[in-house]
Amino acid sequence: MNTPEVQPIPQEWLNQFAQYLEFERNYSANTIRAYINDLKQLIEGEAPTTPSNDTEVLESGSQAGRLEADRLKDYIQSIQDRYSRQTVVRKVSAIRSFCRYLRREQLIEEDPSKLVRGPKLSRRLPACLDREEVQKLFEATKMPSGDETADSLSRLRDRAILETLYATGMRVSELSAAKMADLNIEGMEMRVFGKGSRERIVLLNQSALTSLQRYLDARSLSELKGREPNETNGPDGHEPLFVSRQATPLSTRSIHRIVLKYARLAELTKLITPHTLRHTFATHLLEGGADLRVVQDLLGHSSISTTQIYTHVSLERLRRIYLASHPRA
Repeated sequence: MNTPEVQPIPQEWLNQFAQYLEFERNYSANTIRAYINDLKQLIEGEAPTTPSNDTEVLESGSQAGRLEADRLKDYIQSIQDRYSRQTVVRKVSAIRSFCRYLRREQLIEEDPSKLVRGPKLSRRLPACLDREEVQKLFEATKMPSGDETADSLSRLRDRAILETLYATGMRVSELSAAKMADLNIEGMEMRVFGKGSRERIVLLNQSALTSLQRYLDARSLSELKGREPNETNGPDGHEPLFVSRQATPLSTRSIHRIVLKYARLAELTKLITPHTLRHTFATHLLEGGADLRVVQDLLGHSSISTTQIYTHVSLERLRRIYLASHPRA
């Protein structure tokens, strides 16, 4: 029996799919870029080296550029030895989302991805600090008595960063993008723009607010010393909340390095990242009796299922405490 001819995939379909992800699904720019690159790799038969023309048909071989169940199965099989399980899962997710979109728009008659199975991603419990480890991390930022060097401002900033990450559960990208105008000192809160530019409000505790005020006061004093006598204007609301020594916005990579620096100074044995503090924030809230929906809102999760992993983290920690404490455990 002859296999019916399947039309190659035009670049226009990828462009439309990218717009769908951005405007209808509110996906982040990084996720959209990853999905489109994954699809180009599938369609072209290899990782793309040059961008395709909008009117060009993405086809580099007799089988490339076609959506057929058998070809999808062969492709997924071929990438499992070359990429991590997490990357393969993302690539399969991109293919399925694309096929569902094309079927919804009636650009294809059948969804071939329905016949394809990809690897399941085992959900690892995220790393989490206990309260003593959090305190050690903060104490590692303390300055030696009488220290009046330029490093003092950096340490005040770094303490404020650590305190803010733990107090709010913000993503590192959200903290990097925070502006002065986003901070509401009187209301003890911050405005955050998360994935898909979704806006939410996160709360600050007194410890984080105190650290932020100390940093901002020292920063203002430092900036005042560097101004001409007739320059009296302070920082405006559009300036970054956290800046480098060169007064440039702190990148996410710089914040990663800051967290790692003080984790080493605190002699913590766990691998600590800014995301570790986000996990710790959520876990400690749930252990303290917070409602799961409240934690979902504070984290900016669009789905409650994403937040539910923290209930497993809490149970795992409680289990360890139980086994270590109960006389008959």
